[in-house]
Amino acid sequence: MAADIITLQEVQKDVYDDWFRPQLAEVGYEGVFQQKKRDPIFHRGKYTAEGCATFYKTTRFKRVDKHIVDYDKLSQNEVRCIIPDQQMAEKGMQRLSKGNIALAVILEDLHIKTTHGSQATGPQGGHLICVVNTHILCDPSAADVKLWQAHLLLQTLKQMPVSNMPLLICGDFNSTPDSAVCEYMRRGNVRGDHEDLRADPCGLLKQLSLRHSLCMATAYETCNGREAQYTNYTEDFKGTLDYIWFSPDALAVLAISQVDDESQLMQETALPSSTRPSDHVSLVATFMFHDAPVDTQEVRGQAVGGGSRSVGGLPGAMGGGCPNPYHFCGTGTTLVAGADGGLAGPVGCGGSRWDSNASSWNSFRI
Repeated sequence: MAADIITLQEVQKDVYDDWFRPQLAEVGYEGVFQQKKRDPIFHRGKYTAEGCATFYKTTRFKRVDKHIVDYDKLSQNEVRCIIPDQQMAEKGMQRLSKGNIALAVILEDLHIKTTHGSQATGPQGGHLICVVNTHILCDPSAADVKLWQAHLLLQTLKQMPVSNMPLLICGDFNSTPDSAVCEYMRRGNVRGDHEDLRADPCGLLKQLSLRHSLCMATAYETCNGREAQYTNYTEDFKGTLDYIWFSPDALAVLAISQVDDESQLMQETALPSSTRPSDHVSLVATFMFHDAPVDTQEVRGQAVGGGSRSVGGLPGAMGGGCPNPYHFCGTGTTLVAGADGGLAGPVGCGGSRWDSNASSWNSFRI
């Protein structure tokens, strides 16, 4: 089944204009591009910028709005508020100004109408969903900047104009599952003794209130009990940096794609390779709208519990009680989402295989 939503990071602007946008337009996609706030790079005889690109099937979704999260601009406002000393504030801004961005696209589902008064509803009565595409700073020595950017992203999403709107946050977070970034996204706070808090050269994190009230989980941990083993496989680094975060109080994850095991990834030493043009591996997941909102405290309490929990018992996961999580269990609505690369065969929560003929009209892939 073709993707209904595609999120890509590190896309060159000229490649987006000359290849991605026209090629995907021919098969029914509309795209939105946002470049990073950095100077263009000289590549193949010309200067070009790179950024995030989000595509969606126009037969399934209509764009309602878009928002750009400019981490540098937001940092300026935040630093001025929490650091009154001008010299220290300037030092902090020098560390934080990296040009990273997030692209948030609000889409209305043209097929599935809302069924509950508290659900976010578009102009035509369809479900609204906010798809966020981001690329967090990659510098391994800047865990403080990565956490700062994650904090700004979540604080911005809390202030979105539509309340109760489900979130899908996809991208390259350049952060491993045990990082402060992932702990903050998942738990709503960071343990005071976390290793990533030790390096705070400008004292920025000490001034920041690292708390948020959004209920977030990842598709892979929810469905599989752990994150994908590898999403980035290069000669210098092999591990997990990419995630599909979602709102488990509004969405249930039905399936995830299989990620290639190491024996396949290392066939040509590392990525990219002759068969895999990216150094990252794609993530794909299938979701279903809850008929009615799930209790946020219940979901957060179970999401914080870690990867040892029973998948079938999670409010954010389907399986266990359903013989095939790719067919309807009740009257929910199916969605599919993903991030960055090529597609592998999906596996259902609870172990069922993906049925490509099951309710494909009401699913989307990112």
